[in-house]
Amino acid sequence: MKLRRQLLLVSLVALALPWAGCQYLRQVEQALAQGQIQALEATASAVAARLASAPQLIAPDPERHARPPGAQLYLHPLPQAPLLDGYGDEWRQWRLPARQLPDTDGSPFAQVTLGQFDNHVYLLLTVADRTPAHHDPRTGLLASGDAVAIHTADHHYTLPVASQGPVHALWHNPSRGTDERELRLRGRWTSSASGYQLEMAIPLSLTGGELALEIADRADSDGGQPRRNAGTLPADGRPGKLVRPLPQLQAELDHFARPQLHLAVVDSEGFLLAGSGQIEAAYEKESQFWLRSWIYRRLLSGEPQSPMPEDTLPSTLTQNRVTARQWFRGPFASRIGAVSVPVVTRADDVVERPLLGRVIALQSGQVLQSLTESAAHRLWLISCVAAGTALLLLLGYASWLSWRIRRLHRAAQNAVDASGKLRGNFPRSRMDDELGALNRAFASLLAELDQYHQYLRTLASKLSHELRTPLAVVRSSLDNLAAGTLDEQNRRYAERAMEGSARLSGILNSLAAASHLEASIQQAEREDFDLADLLEVLIQSYADAQPGHKFTLEKPYGTMPLCGAPELLAQLLDKLVDNACSFAPAGSEIRVSLQPSADWYRLSVENDGPLLPEGYTQKLFDSLVSIRDDGGKAGHLGLGLHIARLIADFHRGRLTATNREDGSGVIFTLELPR
Repeated sequence: MKLRRQLLLVSLVALALPWAGCQYLRQVEQALAQGQIQALEATASAVAARLASAPQLIAPDPERHARPPGAQLYLHPLPQAPLLDGYGDEWRQWRLPARQLPDTDGSPFAQVTLGQFDNHVYLLLTVADRTPAHHDPRTGLLASGDAVAIHTADHHYTLPVASQGPVHALWHNPSRGTDERELRLRGRWTSSASGYQLEMAIPLSLTGGELALEIADRADSDGGQPRRNAGTLPADGRPGKLVRPLPQLQAELDHFARPQLHLAVVDSEGFLLAGSGQIEAAYEKESQFWLRSWIYRRLLSGEPQSPMPEDTLPSTLTQNRVTARQWFRGPFASRIGAVSVPVVTRADDVVERPLLGRVIALQSGQVLQSLTESAAHRLWLISCVAAGTALLLLLGYASWLSWRIRRLHRAAQNAVDASGKLRGNFPRSRMDDELGALNRAFASLLAELDQYHQYLRTLASKLSHELRTPLAVVRSSLDNLAAGTLDEQNRRYAERAMEGSARLSGILNSLAAASHLEASIQQAEREDFDLADLLEVLIQSYADAQPGHKFTLEKPYGTMPLCGAPELLAQLLDKLVDNACSFAPAGSEIRVSLQPSADWYRLSVENDGPLLPEGYTQKLFDSLVSIRDDGGKAGHLGLGLHIARLIADFHRGRLTATNREDGSGVIFTLELPR
């Protein structure tokens, strides 16, 4: 991975700033939410204390608390009198919660909704019965099939179920001993997809403040025992009380009202007795920025919250005698805090007084959400700016540092030319950091190597010059000694000394020639010539000079124009052919081939014989490097291929050596630009 990408990944640590800010905002929000819940609990406790000191406000009818649970029916205040057509269209618009009436097995059977408008009680009853049994008048019974019974404080009314039509409410008059119809009970039956429905009105004075329902489901219209029953009539046969909102309690509760706070007082069964304040205004404000609020709620929310019921108070707040606190999820990702405080007149270790009701306080967390969302918004902006700035700075620094490293890399690659010479133009950095120190260290090292390389390059000429005089003295002394009279053994020693001096003289001549040739190559003149014609002449000369080997030339037909020094190229080819003949077995083939391309001439010299040692494909062209295994008798100094490389560099070409793929020999390749 490159340095720029590494620093880019390191810069991603800046993203920890928004995360840490969110964690901090969560803690702050939890502390604020805890404070809001405590303030809400204090308000609800104050209302509960006031009601506990005046129990007649919440429990004006003491007898009601003696009735069994589930016997009471709640009367919802209605905005208008519904049309008694049996369809209940108005009830669906008001979205009032219905009372579920299961049968004796606990299965859903019916539901009823009661409301009050003016001096009448209105009732909507829906029964799930796909096979209703209607009344048969021939039996002489009040209701021989399915029937609905209404119990008030003084009377018991029986309503035979009809598929369609008005309600006939019958009751038994004990003073006359007859069954009479109650005309003040008005209503209408209708059939539904799941059974039948009843919508009716009852004068409030007729109920006596008590009301109970019973539903009987018979299989046939013969007046037999019902197969299913459901209702609200307790086992003692006395109807339960009608529960309605209390005006005096409402007036008392209005004293505690304040904006964005909803207070509700419910009785021991959860029926609403009074309520004040609304929190819909907070929903309206939330709806304007619902998307942003939803995002912030997702980022800052902790534990999941239960949804707030739309039409009723939360049932979890009306189930026991202890204070309950809970947060709910409202519309548009808002939060609603809820506190429920019980209202008990007195409780001690001996006698526990009955639970009169509960005070429920609801308040939207929109104010806290606005604070935390505003803080989160600023946090995200600042974090994004900081992270973006850090990212740009790190990216810029990484780019600058990467540029310096690439520059150093390019300088290191170009410090040595193709012939192995140091160019001596390595740049020096003025920066005081570690990379600048590394750059200067490289420059100093290359300068020292260049001085050593210059010394090695002039060593051959220096040795040749310094050794010529003592060698001449040795040769003249040997000549004078050989001119005298020597015995056989001394003459043999003298001849050996003469051969050694001749070899040493040849070595010195080669060193001097190589030194002069390297200087003369740079002064050679270029000219246009035909490379193919030059190769034909040279191959013919090699065949005449080396009869022990077979020479072949492979080239395309036609001329091969080239601009260069033909005498130098001939000398280069002499070195390659001489090297091939030295290693090739006697009688083997030396193959020379020329292959032109769009930009290059590819000249190859191949021979059979031993392979190049591993690692010598480049060292082979260095000065004073030889891999001949002749014990040094031939006087080879490894200068031939070095001179060939110098000639190739003069022509801006490339000279390489490789082994054949089949391992049968070696290939020397010269590539010349056209």
